[in-house]
Amino acid sequence: MAKTLSLPKIVCVGSNLESEIALRGIISHNINVVGLVTRPSGNRGNVCDYVDLHPLCHEHDITVIDTLDINSEETLARVKALDPDYIFTLGTSQLFKQEFLSLAKQWVIGSHPSPLPKGRGRAPVPWTILQAHRESAVSFFKMELGADTGDLLQRNRFSIPERAYANEVYQLVAHNLRDGFCQLHDKIVSGTIEFLPQDAEQATYRARRGPADGFVDFAAGASQIDRLIRAVSHPYPGAYVYYEDTKFEVWEAHPNNAPQIMGTTGQILAVADDQVLVQASDKPLWLSSFTQSGTAIPASTFRVGQHFNYRLHDEVFAIKEAIRALQKRLD
Repeated sequence: MAKTLSLPKIVCVGSNLESEIALRGIISHNINVVGLVTRPSGNRGNVCDYVDLHPLCHEHDITVIDTLDINSEETLARVKALDPDYIFTLGTSQLFKQEFLSLAKQWVIGSHPSPLPKGRGRAPVPWTILQAHRESAVSFFKMELGADTGDLLQRNRFSIPERAYANEVYQLVAHNLRDGFCQLHDKIVSGTIEFLPQDAEQATYRARRGPADGFVDFAAGASQIDRLIRAVSHPYPGAYVYYEDTKFEVWEAHPNNAPQIMGTTGQILAVADDQVLVQASDKPLWLSSFTQSGTAIPASTFRVGQHFNYRLHDEVFAIKEAIRALQKRLD
C-alpha cells in the first residue's frame, strides 16, 4: 500500500492479539505506518496472547524490526533509521529507556487498559475482573521514564458486561485501543491534541501476575473462585486444580443455581451435564471445560466424594510415614 508522505511517520510496537487488532484498524485508517517493532516470527516467549504480525506487515509494505530487547543498540539504530515522528505502543510489557523515548521527533505514545492514574502496573485485564469493575478505559499518554506515567492524551471508556470472561474484556480493550489511536492521529494532524497531567496522589498500582496465580483455592468463597476463573481464562493460561496427582486447567465457572448440598472444602459433590459441583468455603459452585495440558477432559473423569487439590496435613503425614518406612528398611 502506498504511503501518504504528507502524514506523520508512525512506528508501532507490539507482538500480541490486541496489537494485531489495533494495527489492522490503524492501517485501514490510512495512517502512515512505516515500521513495526515486534518479537521475531514464532518466538512467543512468555507472551500468552502472542500473534505473529510479520504477514500483516509484509502485506502492507511495513518494515519489521525483530527484537527481544527493545532498548538494544541494534533496535535503537533500526528505529532511528525510519526517522519516526511518533511511536505508537500497541502492546508490550517492556519498559522503554530514555534512548528509545528520544527516537521519535515528537513523542512516544503509550497505552494502558485502565483509567489512569488508577490501575497502573501489570495484568490490567485480569485485575479488572478480579476487582469486579463494571467499567474501565484505555488510557493514552505521552510516555516518559516509569511505568504508565506521563501526561494523558485521551481516555476511551467502556462498560464491562456482568460476569465477563477475560477474552470479552480483552476484545473491548483491543477495539478501544484501535479506535483511540485512530482518534489521536486525527487530533495530531489537526493540531487539536491536549495534555492532562496525571494526579499522582490518585494513582493505584497492580502487581504482576503469573501462571501460578491461577491456582484455585477452594477455601475461598464461590464468587471469588468464579472471578479468578473468568479473569485468567483465554487468552491467558487458565485457572487450575490438582486431582489425583494430576494438574487440570478449568476454564468456566457457574456460581448460580447450585443445589443446596454441603460438603467439605474442595469436595466433589456431583457430576452432571459435563459439569462438576465443588464445595467452596461458603457454598458449592459448578465448574466445567476442563483440560489437561491443552487436551479436553470430560467431567466424568472426576469422582463424587473425592477432593480437588491436596489436603496438606494428610499429605505431609503420608510423606513422613513413607520416609520413616524407608529409613527402617535402610537401617
